[in-house]
Amino acid sequence: MKIKQQLAKRLASLKRIALWEGKLGRARLMKIHELSGIRASQWMREFRELNANILQWNAKTKAYLVNEKGYVDANHELEQNDFNDLGLRVYLYETTINPALAKDSEFIFCADWNFSRVKPYFFSRVRMAIEQKKRLEIDYSSMRTPTPHKRTIEPHSLIQAGRRWHLRGYCLETQDFRDFVLGRISHIEVTDIDSQSNVDEDIKWNSQIELRIEAHPDLNEQQKALIRFEYFSGKAYKLQKCRGALLPYFILEMQLSTNPLTQKPPQFQLWVANVADLTAWFFNNENAANTSSSGH
Repeated sequence: MKIKQQLAKRLASLKRIALWEGKLGRARLMKIHELSGIRASQWMREFRELNANILQWNAKTKAYLVNEKGYVDANHELEQNDFNDLGLRVYLYETTINPALAKDSEFIFCADWNFSRVKPYFFSRVRMAIEQKKRLEIDYSSMRTPTPHKRTIEPHSLIQAGRRWHLRGYCLETQDFRDFVLGRISHIEVTDIDSQSNVDEDIKWNSQIELRIEAHPDLNEQQKALIRFEYFSGKAYKLQKCRGALLPYFILEMQLSTNPLTQKPPQFQLWVANVADLTAWFFNNENAANTSSSGH
């Protein structure tokens, strides 16, 4: 019974890797699980025997690619579970991309409210395009343009910022590096065209800016002392570094006030004291809630 349970657990793990990465290869298994070549081949054979109907061998990548049926089945399973299963969180932990996302013990609860609705097919295509340095063709909807429209992207990073997943890359239509929310993509295709841009050219992504975070000035002295104890180890403020491209998401996630005259407690208990130094990174001429580098 124990051997069967171990096999079932292993096969489930391999399926998560295959779905979220779009493929499953021996070299990848050797790296993730520190297996010998012989052992990795055995795991691959076990998985292939039970999942032959969703796999297709690709000689170029020396890996099994997940076919359309595999993703149709995966999407059906996701919809049945309201997108709260099929293990993106577990996949990130198992592949050591984010070890902090281990399953919690029975007495520790993590409120993982998932509204991002990330589909494994879209996630895997972005990952493959980045890995292979290829252009992406997507149909995308934004708040500014809700109707799906074509975008050609040269992606360089997959980002979880707060409650949502984004891809970041060079947009050929706007000729700028931008962010695109995975949940707003309705169609995606990895092209055969090589990306011409380079992550080193993304100034906002590579720039580290520093926020001075303090207790909101409208709090009384006792409340400010509490905030300092909770967030700053008793100090008067905290200096927090952040990528320039991620500044709007960080401010939103932490509920930081950027205008203490209008954004007040109790909703806002922290504020960015050096906001005047950050206007080039965060604000634009439309309003303070958008950024010129954002795709949404």
